[in-house]
Amino acid sequence: MLHEFLEDQLGQDAANIIAKLLIVVVILLLTWIARGLITLLVSRVVPHITKRTHLKWDDEIVKALQPPVRFLVGVAGLWLAMLALDLPGRIENAFGQVGNALFAFGIFWGIYRLVEPLVEMVWTLSKRAMAGTPVPTVLDEQLSAAATQIGRAVIIILGFAAILEAWGYDVAGVVAGLGIGGLAVALAAQNTLENVLGYFVILADEPFIIGEYIIMGDVSGVVEAVGFRSTRVRALDQSLITVPNKTIANANIVNWSRLAKRRLNMTVGITYDSSPDQILGVVQTLREMLQNHEQVQDDSVVVQFVNFNDSSLDLMIICFANIVDWGDFQAFKQDVNLRIMNILGDYRAEIAFPSRTIYHYMMGEYPSTPESVPLPEPEPIHSTASDQPAGGDSQRAD
Repeated sequence: MLHEFLEDQLGQDAANIIAKLLIVVVILLLTWIARGLITLLVSRVVPHITKRTHLKWDDEIVKALQPPVRFLVGVAGLWLAMLALDLPGRIENAFGQVGNALFAFGIFWGIYRLVEPLVEMVWTLSKRAMAGTPVPTVLDEQLSAAATQIGRAVIIILGFAAILEAWGYDVAGVVAGLGIGGLAVALAAQNTLENVLGYFVILADEPFIIGEYIIMGDVSGVVEAVGFRSTRVRALDQSLITVPNKTIANANIVNWSRLAKRRLNMTVGITYDSSPDQILGVVQTLREMLQNHEQVQDDSVVVQFVNFNDSSLDLMIICFANIVDWGDFQAFKQDVNLRIMNILGDYRAEIAFPSRTIYHYMMGEYPSTPESVPLPEPEPIHSTASDQPAGGDSQRAD
């Protein structure tokens, strides 16, 4: 009816153009309204629904899908507007390729954003399913991050292939071309490939996970992130250290966060004026104190008098404490040190410190050889006939 009215007033050509433009305006207006409704739905309605589930990941899924859905609605509106304009065949085909590429981009963008909340959902459900069982959950934080990274990488590759396909390129031919140049690429990116392989070695061997304290050569700190190329470690001075994964794969790693217990190994030196009874009493009391300590494995206690040192009598003290945290272990050592001081005070034994005794004699006071012990006289040595000089008398050698 609108077209007929415009045709009567302006003619057929003008009526066609104006009708098409009006349809395009209506389509774009409806597209804008649909995008606004999606935003309103996500910001107002969905939170009320997700509050009843008391779950985190369902809200994250909705928020992840909002931008891609708005993008796809906009692309659909532009596509319909382009169809309403009834453009020539070549222009329509060109716009069709662009539209297909944009549709593919929007779909894979949405899947890319869904990877993290979906992995979070699987992790949450797996922990709930395995709660109360002795079997540890498979999807811990490290594997969750790895699954997210690998999933996103796969989505990027598939999305790139889909966009190439939308533009009319033969993906199989492109892959074959990449295969021909793969050797050159591998040689050029050798270090990168080694780091990627090191990443999978870390995941498979699991020498550490995120949040654990490790020592690796001259690098020590808490692991913050494990990526495809490198691992980031936060040192105790809060500096961030980035270590290539290939270095980690070949390194000796000390993981202090996986201790089941800690070892106390110390030596206490007491002075040389301590009597044997004092030493035995101190040793026995120290041994009983550690065996009765609530944080010490009583069968691991070793307390013995082991050494005559230069300026001390050394007592060896060794035991294992059922402590993992470093701060708690320092508090335990403080408690043991205070108890040792009390025990030494009870037996009046003193802690030795490095010392040296110097004997000094005044001139004329240095002790001489007693006269009661005479020095032996040398015996005479007579020469033999073969030792006598020719034509002379025999000589006596003293």
